[in-house]
Amino acid sequence: MSLTINHQMDSLFQNGLNIVQSHQRLILNEWGSIFSHLQRTGKKSADKMEAAINLFTDYLFLQEDDNTEYAVSRKNISPQINQFTLTLLENAVHKVVQSTGNHSYEDHQAVRYLFSAIGEDILIQPYQQYFSIDSFLKNLVSSNQLPIEWGAVVIRKNRSYVVEKWFNNMSQDLLLGNDVLKADTIYDLSELLLGQMTHQNRKYYNVLPIPHDDVTLLICIRHEDTSQIMPFITYALQMYQNGKDSYEVTKQEQQWKDSVIMFNETIMRSADYNEAVENITAGFVNYLPFERCALFSFSVHEQTGFGLFGHRLDNQAIQNITEDISQLPLVQDNLQLVQLFGSTMDYLQPIYVKEASAGFPDQYVKQFDLRSVVIAPIFVSSNNKLFGAAILDQGAGNYFKVEQETFTALLKFGQSAGEILSKFYDQHRGHSKKSASLHLSPRELEVMKLMADGASTSEAAGNLNLSEYTVRDYISAIMQKMEARNRTEAVARAIREGLI
Repeated sequence: MSLTINHQMDSLFQNGLNIVQSHQRLILNEWGSIFSHLQRTGKKSADKMEAAINLFTDYLFLQEDDNTEYAVSRKNISPQINQFTLTLLENAVHKVVQSTGNHSYEDHQAVRYLFSAIGEDILIQPYQQYFSIDSFLKNLVSSNQLPIEWGAVVIRKNRSYVVEKWFNNMSQDLLLGNDVLKADTIYDLSELLLGQMTHQNRKYYNVLPIPHDDVTLLICIRHEDTSQIMPFITYALQMYQNGKDSYEVTKQEQQWKDSVIMFNETIMRSADYNEAVENITAGFVNYLPFERCALFSFSVHEQTGFGLFGHRLDNQAIQNITEDISQLPLVQDNLQLVQLFGSTMDYLQPIYVKEASAGFPDQYVKQFDLRSVVIAPIFVSSNNKLFGAAILDQGAGNYFKVEQETFTALLKFGQSAGEILSKFYDQHRGHSKKSASLHLSPRELEVMKLMADGASTSEAAGNLNLSEYTVRDYISAIMQKMEARNRTEAVARAIREGLI
């Protein structure tokens, strides 16, 4: 299992589309009002607005159910639609959604992403033709410098090979409308296409089949030109593929950047430390391909991690976790790198753990049914101060891999989360010293549980294989942290705060 940012952003796009479609009548009324105003006031943009409304009505409300990626590029979106027109349409949608009063900030964000994706597609549409195999073949065949008679794009459909496109060297469509040319094999199809030529001409030509991705290209050339032209065609095809791959990489990079932007927008809306913690934890799941997230803080002095919040996890169980970092060797090793190199490190690398049992205590592996996990450091890049980490996975019992663009996004998420937590940290520490003091080390928790069970100092020492003096020191530290006057008060507060 390996979900990607591309999959996550497609889901966000679909969510925005669903919201828009659920308000169809109100949105069309609002768009109609905008057009009427422009028309009534004699604005030149009225005609463009009418064309835009008709096109977006078709795209947003009349499209057939399609489970593939958003399919924006398959729509004939007019380049006449400018950013002004697009903004007016989008603002009208937000106005309608806002008026219903039953949608969240995340819903409005999904609508923004919907229109952003469509807007980007409008801008790049003039260049998309260069990455179409149909366009490549048509340009190749029509070149005056290449002795190619015709070319065809063949697809596999229902156990037959079917001609999808067929061009001659005059850029004419040889399919002539709805003609269907198909055969059981590529050889039979080549013979069929040669049979469409005059008997006099066909004997001078070869048909060269060239597999490419999920199609086959058929190139018709003269016998004597075969050895000369074939290397050039394969080279040209490789150059085309390189360009297409670069284009796809650029699109993927844009998607992880979009996810970072939306994550930043969300966490910057946080009013205080606690809200920031919740928004960060939810953001790792909402904008990245993960199903669960647990956020932990880290105490350098005590070398201990404390559970802060869990999204799609038992939040109380996460907040009850207080763990010595020595029990997490993968985390400890990376913390040592931070302490060793400090500010000379450009960033703190996320850690992918294929098998959680190799890096986490068995009790947590069983409790949360962990398999593959990712540990994303939460840090401030200016001084590499580590606040903690987000522990992420793709659901209970699931193994997965992590794509490179996800790692890149995780770096940015960790940095942004660290910056916002740093902003609230001093304020939170000033107003929450009492809460902060409740963090107990694993050994202190063990002593506290024995105290709650009524064990004496000597009994606790025997159970933990410690001296009575050491246990007394632990009890003294516990009472100081709990601001308790005696053991009973310390136990009562620990139970009230859910520590034991």
